[in-house]
Amino acid sequence: MSREEERDLLSPSISEEESEQVELLVEERISQQSSSNNNNNNASKQTGVKRESFRREEEEEEEEEDLEYQSETIMTILKPVSITMIFVIWAVRTISIANAVAGLGNPVYTVYNESPSDSGLLRFGGALLNALLFLVMITVVTFMFVLLYKYRCYKLLYGWLVMSAVMMFGLFGGLLSYLLLQAYNLPIDWLTFTFSLWNFAVVGVLTVFWHGPTKINQIYLILVGGLMAIFFTRLPEWTTFAILAIIAIYDLAAVLCPKGPLKMLVDMAQERKEPIPALIYNASVYMMMADKEVQIPEEPSRRKGVKLGLGDFVFYSVLIGRAAMFNMITVFTCFFAIITGLFFTLLLLAIFRRALPALPISIGLGIIFYFATSVFLYPFVLNLSFTPIYV
Repeated sequence: MSREEERDLLSPSISEEESEQVELLVEERISQQSSSNNNNNNASKQTGVKRESFRREEEEEEEEEDLEYQSETIMTILKPVSITMIFVIWAVRTISIANAVAGLGNPVYTVYNESPSDSGLLRFGGALLNALLFLVMITVVTFMFVLLYKYRCYKLLYGWLVMSAVMMFGLFGGLLSYLLLQAYNLPIDWLTFTFSLWNFAVVGVLTVFWHGPTKINQIYLILVGGLMAIFFTRLPEWTTFAILAIIAIYDLAAVLCPKGPLKMLVDMAQERKEPIPALIYNASVYMMMADKEVQIPEEPSRRKGVKLGLGDFVFYSVLIGRAAMFNMITVFTCFFAIITGLFFTLLLLAIFRRALPALPISIGLGIIFYFATSVFLYPFVLNLSFTPIYV
């Protein structure tokens, strides 16, 4: 007997029906495994789709929050700038600073005294000379400030700022209050006036440089910008526009150039992770304290508030004050030009997320609209008022 026959005799016999059943069981098992694999693949795909949709929803919510935050930030900057300019317009239309301080002589940063009888070329050259002298003074003062901050001379810095604020609130504020009392013919004794002025100056210094309610702090910062702008309106017209144009160009270079003084100051403050010792309007503080519905941001790096130096407030208001000395039509055009320029500056700030100069766009648009209104729009409106057109 061969080996194959012995193996056939030893192995159990299996019928054809049983072999078919075994094959069916095997096929059923295979189909179940394949269906379970398909189900697992479908479940994993659905999970991936859900995760992707959830991620997209989160991104959309973050974009909406960013957009809402940027709009709130823009409004918190536009409001104080608008209030400062309105304050300057009211003061300039009520009193004349140039006549009130005529006996004090020319400012120290002017070497040319503009006269209406001078030729246009002479006035242009004299205004440019005054503007250059003012630029040199600003540059020297800024570099002195940067050096004191670099070598951590904080006592000198804060002493300098406190003395400037005391002079601003006490001297300029007192003179402006006296002129307004005269303009509105309001009686007050010297004792009450002196006591009120002393309290006004002391509260302002403590609120700005130490501690105080946020709204009071913002009000005093707006008053500082307004007071400085009001007393800059004593400058002649050509000198005013020359200074504004040169300061706008200087602001562009000082902020964007690698060795610009303001660029160096911002970089040092970021390296030390400390605030700049200067008069700066912080929009984020104002927003969080004034509007309780706005939540405090969780991401400080992405939720930093916009900070605007009071120098920007001052030069915006100087331009609008000069327009207020001409006519109200020029005031409205310059006002909207400055606000539009500031809006575009804030838009660029949201895009580039770095320190940008706030003067060039606003001052450029303001000067263009000032001359366009005074040369074209105002004569047209004046002529139209005398010779109406009937349709």
